[in-house]
Amino acid sequence: MPISNKALKAFLWFFFVAAPVVFTGCEKALHVPSFPADSARLLLYMHSTSTSPPDVTFEISGISLRTGDGRWTGVVDEPVRIAAPSLVDRQILLKEAFVAPGTYTGVRIFISSAYVRGKDGLANLALPQPDGKVFLEASFTLDPGQSFVLSFAWNPDASVVKRYLFEPAIDAIPQMPSAKGLLLFISNSGSNYLSIIDRSLERVIGAVTVGNRPMGMALDTEQDRLYVVNSRSRSVSIVDTSQFLVLETIRLTAGIEPTDIVFMPDVTNPIEGKLYIVNRVSNDVTVVSTVTKRLLKSIAVGTHPSFIAADLDRREVYVTNERSNNVSIINTASDTVVASITVDTRPTGIAVADDKIYVFNEGSHRVSVISASSRKVIKTISVVDAPRRGLKGFGGRLLIANTVDDTITFLNSQDVVTRTIQGGAGPVGLAGDELRTRAYITNYNGSTVSVIDPIGERLLKELFVGKSPYGAILIER
Repeated sequence: MPISNKALKAFLWFFFVAAPVVFTGCEKALHVPSFPADSARLLLYMHSTSTSPPDVTFEISGISLRTGDGRWTGVVDEPVRIAAPSLVDRQILLKEAFVAPGTYTGVRIFISSAYVRGKDGLANLALPQPDGKVFLEASFTLDPGQSFVLSFAWNPDASVVKRYLFEPAIDAIPQMPSAKGLLLFISNSGSNYLSIIDRSLERVIGAVTVGNRPMGMALDTEQDRLYVVNSRSRSVSIVDTSQFLVLETIRLTAGIEPTDIVFMPDVTNPIEGKLYIVNRVSNDVTVVSTVTKRLLKSIAVGTHPSFIAADLDRREVYVTNERSNNVSIINTASDTVVASITVDTRPTGIAVADDKIYVFNEGSHRVSVISASSRKVIKTISVVDAPRRGLKGFGGRLLIANTVDDTITFLNSQDVVTRTIQGGAGPVGLAGDELRTRAYITNYNGSTVSVIDPIGERLLKELFVGKSPYGAILIER
């Protein structure tokens, strides 16, 4: 019997993504370009400041940076076409470049052509002088190994002078530390850095280099510390969420292929706590102290644990075991498995809410609903596409990321499916902003984050980040 396209896609996802260490095919899919020694990563973004711009288009043929000693070094040498209408409420990534560390004092943009569309058709515009060059003031310093965002804010309304001359009104905005509360951190597993998004602007404003293949993240809200699991380098980066820098790196001395992480604060001392890290290949959970940064314990769970979630009120940790088809419940006081609950085929994700544990079973196209109190499956929800991860919120709604099928499924507060829409390439990580009615979903098989309206059940836009974005976590101050 011939295999269907959908079944083939599910087969390929499971063997080349769900179990990447065991199968070498995923090493190609997740190949991370080497970070050149003694270099810095520069991410060049552009957005428009106009909500209703004229139909102006121009082409950039190159971008150079001025060093502290007055020399120029090129960072973009291939043409980039930019159209004002396509930038409305949208930010684009112009280039990811590796440059020499040091101080930079300016930017030079080379414009090769420009035109405006009017009622009589296209009209070419005279280029900036001299020779189509635009000079921008921008002062910043790049350190070795640093990831840094340089944003270009373009005002199309002020860029056409006397109807024939193109003088692009562009400001260069270097990345700066931010104490803003409306931030979203994205772990780019294929690029080895975090993208930092300002949720009020819905734009990337910063980046920070972490370890090799960053995946799951956990937040300590008391200290504004973000813990990032670096799967391939077997480490945890501790990131200052205000200064956008790595404070310290914890080397993991136990566990094989760490992927996801949760933080459990101490009951009596809010500045202390424990990290619980799930290890897919060694079939255990590593417990690390956030004070001593040392291993406390390794807890055996089921076969091929695929995700981990925490209930801070009940002080329990839940682990889905993808190949033994069960959920392990860990008591964080004793750090022991106190229950094992059988669910459906290939559980790959968990959402915790209202004394319920929602388990997403990718192999059976079902969601198991467990009572956290009785520790029993009380309901099973069938869905059309294969569910991998989910998010509960927004008045009791449930959002499901169907990674294999590239879709998002919405359920109402009664856990009834209301709609399924097309998502990005491989949606997997979810974060919800209840106050602003936004959900953010990382697209693992691409380089974008989808912005979703969970009430209207629609895709609003996509934000460009690094390669293979995995985790998403909100900063609420």
